[in-house]
Formats: sequence, structure tokens, C-alpha cells
Amino acid sequence: MTFNPADNEKVQEASREIFHKFCKSFLDKDMNQFIELFDDNALFEFPYAPKGFTQKLEGKAAIYEYVKDFPQKFDITRFSEPTFHFAMNPNIMIVEFGIEEAQLLTTGKPYLQKYISVIETRDNKIVHYKDYWNPVVALVALLDEASLQKLLNEQ
Repeated sequence: MTFNPADNEKVQEASREIFHKFCKSFLDKDMNQFIELFDDNALFEFPYAPKGFTQKLEGKAAIYEYVKDFPQKFDITRFSEPTFHFAMNPNIMIVEFGIEEAQLLTTGKPYLQKYISVIETRDNKIVHYKDYWNPVVALVALLDEASLQKLLNEQ
């Protein structure tokens, strides 16, 4: 495979734009806008998800089913400025970012998370999203103390 630097820049810029739309869809609470960023056969993975939580979503329909109710569960009001790193393949980017202001609506607890995401795009769609995040932050926001302790003991 031959890479042309000018073409690489165009692909990288398109990928950055997809990521900005990804974040904006959460801020706008628009999961229809969010799901349109994905290829029909996209794969979304959560390598650090605890046992019993979703590890992998295969296909656009499964991803939408997973995120469609996020606006009723999360109130995200600010992301940090992302830092982009690109692989030799310009379709693959690694993005460091975080949620700086958010609340889990079901518990009222803050949800401040940091992410490193490996995202592959093709034809202006996300085809593979690998989401690395701190499961403890999520569990503390989701669960009461007794449930959290029980879950951690089971891991």
C-alpha cells in the first residue's frame, strides 16, 4: 500500500471531523446524528469493561441499541480538547480526550472520564472503535457503595 502525504492529510482531517461530530452528538444529545457516523458493519469494543458489562458491539444496529438512551442516562456538557495521533495508516487515529463535565442522571453522581480511543475510519464512517477508559470511574458513578464492593470482589 502506498501513502501519498497529501492524501494522508485529507484522510486525517476527515477523521478528525468525524471525531468532532462524535463528541458534538453527545453534547447535543442526538443519538441519531451519532449513529450516522458509523459504517453498517462497524465494530465497537470496550477492552476494559468489567465482567458482566458490554465488551463488544457488532454492527450499526447493535451500537445504536446500546447508545440510544444515553441522553436519558448521561448529561455530558463538556469534553476536553482532544489530542490526535495517527498511525502509519492514515485511517487509524488514536485520540486522547476526556469528559470534563457530566452527570449520570440515574444516580446524580458526576461522571468525569478519561479515554484513549483507537478509531479506524473508511469512506467517512467509523468502521472500528476501540474504547479504553477507566472502569472504576464508571462503576463509582453507576453503583451504590455496596453494589460496587460486591462487583469488585467478583472481578
